[in-house]
Amino acid sequence: MKLTKKIALAGTLGAGVLVSLAAWAYPMPGYNQETVATFYSDAARTNVIGVRGVAHDSACDTWHINWGAQSGPYQTVEVLQCPDTNGDPPPFEY
Repeated sequence: MKLTKKIALAGTLGAGVLVSLAAWAYPMPGYNQETVATFYSDAARTNVIGVRGVAHDSACDTWHINWGAQSGPYQTVEVLQCPDTNGDPPPFEY
């Protein structure tokens, strides 16, 4: 195997390991639950700069939409119960 192929293979393997480790960093949701990460710009966690729905169970009708920054210096991670909408779209809230 040529050196460039070995380097490319090692880089791909390394990237795969990093992705796997990142997936383990968040708790996996149980039945009818979702895992949500909220990102903040300050240690007091008063200024939200983004939200990411990390994972959700297939029983969830709806889940959080990603918006804003997908990483930040401070974050909270929550496992939430999915709303029971009986298959209907959730009501829009202002």
